[in-house]
Amino acid sequence: MSSTEVGGPAINSPQARAAQRAEFLDARLNVDSCDEANVARALLLVAELDGIDAVANECRLSTATLRRQLSGSFPLYLGTILLVTRALGLQLRVEAAAG
Repeated sequence: MSSTEVGGPAINSPQARAAQRAEFLDARLNVDSCDEANVARALLLVAELDGIDAVANECRLSTATLRRQLSGSFPLYLGTILLVTRALGLQLRVEAAAG
């Protein structure tokens, strides 16, 4: 039985991994205490799980530079967020806040 017969991507497919990363990041960003450092650390964790060397290469940054930018100790720039999310196969979106 193929994944298309079941109605979703294969368990270890790039689409399934991207969906898992998106769900993790969404949960981390959807809390009241979310701030710049939390966003940076969440992106760093996902980049490390995905292979930070490959993510840094895709962002055209050295691994050390990317790690510093996502460590939470330096300002996190929107450009870095966009580069990392694209390298992870994700895209950002904005929703109206509940309530």
